[in-house]
Amino acid sequence: MRKAVTSAAIALLLATGCSAEAAESGAPAATATSEPSVEPVALNAEEQACLKLLGTDGKGPLYDAIYLVKIGGGTSGFLGTAETASLLNEEIAGIARNAPEGMEALLEELSSPMENAALRAEHPDSPWSLNVATWTGAVAQLLTRCASYETGTGSAASPGAPAPSAVEGIGAAYPGYPLVVNVESLDYRVAAWFDGKLVDGQVVALAPGLYAPYDPNIPDLLTYYVADGVAGDSPTKQAVFPGSGAAATWSNVSPGPQEPQ
Repeated sequence: MRKAVTSAAIALLLATGCSAEAAESGAPAATATSEPSVEPVALNAEEQACLKLLGTDGKGPLYDAIYLVKIGGGTSGFLGTAETASLLNEEIAGIARNAPEGMEALLEELSSPMENAALRAEHPDSPWSLNVATWTGAVAQLLTRCASYETGTGSAASPGAPAPSAVEGIGAAYPGYPLVVNVESLDYRVAAWFDGKLVDGQVVALAPGLYAPYDPNIPDLLTYYVADGVAGDSPTKQAVFPGSGAAATWSNVSPGPQEPQ
């Protein structure tokens, strides 16, 4: 007489679908063929580095470095404390360790003012040295390289009715705006941000130091008063688009020579 299948074997039978004999005897159970699990695609090294540099809503170390390194009037300096300099330098160094080839040198140059500021805090007699052209060039290259990974910004203005709160009284607040200008006339940070995003090298100046990519197929300049895709001066963006994010904005972005002076 066949042995009765034990309750444990029945449970295994229900769970796996194997035969009662195999379940009771302890033989390996046949398993159903299933589709292979799909692992999420890992971000490439450049995207990982850029996302860390940009942070969220304009609060990443790349933005911090641009904000804290003061350049103007033929001089330069660092606005933060020695602790701020050290922490920011460590953060950028951590990103550089896993950055793709070609970014390490740019990140090293980006952190050079922070290294210098931290060194001077320990040794006040150390000279302040910053090659402004080299540093701004590295910043521009990083902005250009990472622009496509920025979240919350579009690549072009979209047609449609502008936000009433943004354009009401615009002529009185910013006489002469909006107008179309060449990207070459802009602050190096804004020009770098728009690199590769423009149809014909032109942008719409919405207000002093605030710009949107110009599309020749959308000639009505009032339709560009939407926050998406705008880059330029942080305070001006908040004045024109209250409550908007800080992505693609920086401090002290002055209007270019083609704008009303």
